[in-house]
Amino acid sequence: NVIDLPALAAATGLPCVAVMRRPPNMDAVRSAVARLPGSARRMERITRAGAIYQRPPFTFQVQGAEPDVIARVLTRLTWQGHVPEALRLAHLIGSAVKLGESTRRA
Repeated sequence: NVIDLPALAAATGLPCVAVMRRPPNMDAVRSAVARLPGSARRMERITRAGAIYQRPPFTFQVQGAEPDVIARVLTRLTWQGHVPEALRLAHLIGSAVKLGESTRRA
């Protein structure tokens, strides 16, 4: 599920953010992506997404906005845990549809 973050930001005219639970191990990411179809295209998209920012408790990539602004926005959009509420709810719904119940990771 690799998205072209700069292209998405350009197409929508809105800031686009990829939020992560923790900083990724890029060596492990490269190794995992290498086993997938279209691995070169996928790694290029991951690289194009830009720097990975850590503003505790958030880890994210952003296109179309300043990282410090996004960190403040993420704080305002997060009511429980370390994941913005919209993303937390999407995870809960996806888990419920796939597994028939939610997991505790959201």
